[in-house]
Amino acid sequence: MQINRSDNDSIAILRISGRIDSNNSSLIETEINSVLDSGGKNILADFSDVDYISSSGLRVLLSAHKKIKTLNGNMKLSGLKPFVMSVFTISGFNRIFEIYGDEKSALDAFNEKIYL
Repeated sequence: MQINRSDNDSIAILRISGRIDSNNSSLIETEINSVLDSGGKNILADFSDVDYISSSGLRVLLSAHKKIKTLNGNMKLSGLKPFVMSVFTISGFNRIFEIYGDEKSALDAFNEKIYL
């Protein structure tokens, strides 16, 4: 798994690729904590290149979501492939996270909320 980070105004974009499982889900946690430690509180996780996510990956995302909410921030997800989306649906995580079809749609949603 790889994570590439870029910033778009006050939004940290994490482009994740590969498989998210118990061997590497801590990398996402580390990256999200890095964003939060630097004062960021809005994160877009782009899953366009993620083929698989395990329960440990879901746990890391849920923990991050809770932490971000306490900071009055927001975390949005984009680009979930059908298998990954089915994992989110079966686990009920599709009701917890704001999920968008692509990165641009998620960024637009952030920008509407930030500037309104």
